[in-house]
Formats: sequence, structure tokens, C-alpha cells
Amino acid sequence: MRFYVSKCHDTLNGRPYNPETITPYICLNPYYNTTLQKDTKVKYILDSGAFQDVGKEERLSFEDALNRQLNYEKKIGVKASALVSYDHLVDEQVDERGQFKKRVDSDTGEQYVKETIDAARYLVEKRKELGSRKLILSCQGTNKEQYLNCIESILEFAKPQDTIGFGGFCILSKSKEYEKEYYEIVTEAFPKIHDAGIKKVHVFGMGVFRALVQTDIYARKNGIQCSYDTSSPEMNSVFGKSFNPLDAQMNAVFSKIHKGNGYYSADLALMNVELITDYWKRLKTMPLPGSFTPGLISRGEKSN
Repeated sequence: MRFYVSKCHDTLNGRPYNPETITPYICLNPYYNTTLQKDTKVKYILDSGAFQDVGKEERLSFEDALNRQLNYEKKIGVKASALVSYDHLVDEQVDERGQFKKRVDSDTGEQYVKETIDAARYLVEKRKELGSRKLILSCQGTNKEQYLNCIESILEFAKPQDTIGFGGFCILSKSKEYEKEYYEIVTEAFPKIHDAGIKKVHVFGMGVFRALVQTDIYARKNGIQCSYDTSSPEMNSVFGKSFNPLDAQMNAVFSKIHKGNGYYSADLALMNVELITDYWKRLKTMPLPGSFTPGLISRGEKSN
């Protein structure tokens, strides 16, 4: 599993935060005013900013969304290795209290899925103009049927050099049913993706390690290279949380009184990045099981 660190800030509590100095795999978003250190040999993917557009009255056109990415790229001064299509999130809503995680209804989901497919097609049609930049074609769905239909529609025009993006599962930790559905989608989708000649998938905004581990194992068994992005190392460091490789979770280590007098968020975030990167390196050396299908394994339960 390749871990792309979502960098949302250049500083944390007043100290520089530069994960690109310890990993070449970064995820940036045009919504955030982040930069990269000069002369860094970074391979970053550039998100579309669709998550931050949920609360806006009008979404951008596909052209404007792409131009926003390219203008941000110019500001960074380093060409993105991959661009993400401008999907329409099915698991994010907004009301007078702000943005929150909840799936839209199935009929609204159908409309969002159509927009998501059209956005992916638009990016594919711009392939020649985008040159060496790879494409990550995001998929969505409010249920398994919608999700698989979205993937199958995008596979009709995707090319072997593209990456299929799995969106809509930031909500996974909210319910075991969402997690169960995620595994069902992965189980059916990965063979289809492989049969279409595509070798890469990317999971957006996922921080649930038991799900990521099972995804990685099943991807490798299907001849697919899997990657994901999350801002968890950065965000959790602000609250004194550190990654524990023994249970593959972020655990509270420091309290508020220790901040600046025991730990600094920026330093803790960098340590989190190193610990998670090392976790995936070690997991990669483990032999694959003879047969494996992703399934729901909660803490305290044993797998056969």
C-alpha cells in the first residue's frame, strides 16, 4: 500500500510542517494554501477540491475545476504526478450547522454518480493536453449497485495508465454496515478493474487501518497496486495522538498541557508519517495468504 500524506498546512502550532522531506508521496488540495519545499523530489497527487465545494451554492464546471488545479500547480512550482477528477460526493451534506457526513438518498445519488462519470470522462478527453500527468478517475455511489455501475461506466473509457479512485468511504467508520458494503464493493470491483487492464486503485481519505490492510492484501492478490491518502497524521498530532503500529491506530499519548512543553504538533505529525510508512513497508514483506476475501473483522474478533 502506498501512503500519500495529505498536507493541509505548512505550519502546525507555529512550527514548519514539511512531510515532503521524509516521503515523496504527498496529496495536495487546491483549497489549502500549502506549498512544497524547493528542490524536493516529490510525487504528489492533486485533489480536485470537491470535498470543500460541498457547502457552496454552485459547483464548478469541469473546466473550471481543472483550471483551479492547474493554477494551483503553477503556484506550487512542481508539476503534479496525477490529477483527480471532480467527483460529486455522496457522503457529505451541509445544513445551517455546517458540513457533516451522511449519505444522500438514492435518487440524488444517481444524479451525483452521473456527474462523477461525466467528470472522469472530461478529464480523459483532456489527456493529451495534460501531458505526463496521470489521471485518477474517482468513483461514487450510495449503495453497492450504484457504485459498481459507476466503476463499470468509467472502465468503458479509462485507459491502462489510469488509476481508479474509490471515493465515498470517509464515512466507513460510522457503521459496520458501511464497512461490510465497502468490502463487498472491493471484492467485486477489483477483478473487473484488473480485467480492464488497469493496475492501480486509490482510496480517498481513508484512515481505518483494518480496512486498508484488507484492501491492500486483496489488491495484491488481484495484481493491483493500491494507494490511499489521509490527513490523519497531521490532524491527530494537534490532539497529541500518535500512530501505534501494534494495533494500527492513532492513540492519545499527550494531553493539552504537554503541547509546546513535551511535544510539538509538527514534530509529532512527522513521526506519525514515518511510523505509518514503516508499517506499510513491513506489511509488504509478509507472504500473501493462499486464499483471501475481504471481510468485516472487528477488534477482538479472530479471523480463520
